[in-house]
Amino acid sequence: MLNYENEQKRLLELVEQELKNIIPSKEPKQLYDAYSYVMSGGGKRIRPLLTMLSAASLNAKPEEALQAGLAIEILHNFTLVHDDIMDHSPIRRGRTTVHLKWNEETAILTGDMMVGWAYRALPQNHKNITRLTQELSTALVDVCEGQQFDTEFNQRADVTMDEYIRMIELKTSALLRCCTRMGAVIGNCNETQYNSLDKFALNFGIAFQIQDDILDMTANQLKFGKKIGQDILEGKKSYTILKAAELAKDPEDIDLINKYMNSKNGLPEEYIEKFKILFNKLDIFNIGQMAVDYYITKSLSYIKDLPNEDYKMFLHNFINSLNKRIY
Repeated sequence: MLNYENEQKRLLELVEQELKNIIPSKEPKQLYDAYSYVMSGGGKRIRPLLTMLSAASLNAKPEEALQAGLAIEILHNFTLVHDDIMDHSPIRRGRTTVHLKWNEETAILTGDMMVGWAYRALPQNHKNITRLTQELSTALVDVCEGQQFDTEFNQRADVTMDEYIRMIELKTSALLRCCTRMGAVIGNCNETQYNSLDKFALNFGIAFQIQDDILDMTANQLKFGKKIGQDILEGKKSYTILKAAELAKDPEDIDLINKYMNSKNGLPEEYIEKFKILFNKLDIFNIGQMAVDYYITKSLSYIKDLPNEDYKMFLHNFINSLNKRIY
């Protein structure tokens, strides 16, 4: 039987080593220093691991999907660099964001360049390279559409929970779906297996984002690597605020929520504690965790028939390990 802990450690070591190997030391130095800074900032490396485990669950060797996983990891980090510019975020993974450590121009160019390096990271000699490239392109378009919806929501006071779910299906689930789709292709999937892994990732992505929204108010800042309450400062129409808007009955609570929903660019820092008190009063964090549990369970239901028992269970355990995470 596969030792999941040892195998995860081995695969993550492979990811870190290969990420170092594909970042060149060249001019312009500032641009490549910023690229290296982003990629060396840590992170859970969920996406390359998910890509490898998806392929392995179909009886491929996980290493066969390593390059595809790296491509998605680079693309994911590109989205973070540009998100931080748009959201005026000061901290990412416990470190100064690129646009503040250097400047916005360098951050924009770094992100743009990283898209190119993501495509370069794909296994160019793979028999299905055209399909892998199409999958990466689809994910890139989807995540940009999701980000635009997220940005537009800041200007609206009438965002619904259904619209929020649709937004995170694009912004968050898109890259996770790309992981499982490319893993499926590399694992020589049939159509049923491809669709099963796709639905698995779609629902996992929804769970992951709801959990991230909860952690924005509840996490340990040092471990979370971002400022607690950043969503309130940015005016995000997150799961917590939308669920609170559905449940609030007291006039003063409704007034507070309406003030936020109409703020467009968020509220000052003193409101973070006010909203934390409100969310606790309405039991939003527990309700949110139940939603996470629902989507995790739904997600896992789609992978029960994958052929490789060891890596299917590894995938199952990996997803469960991310539930109730604290950062």
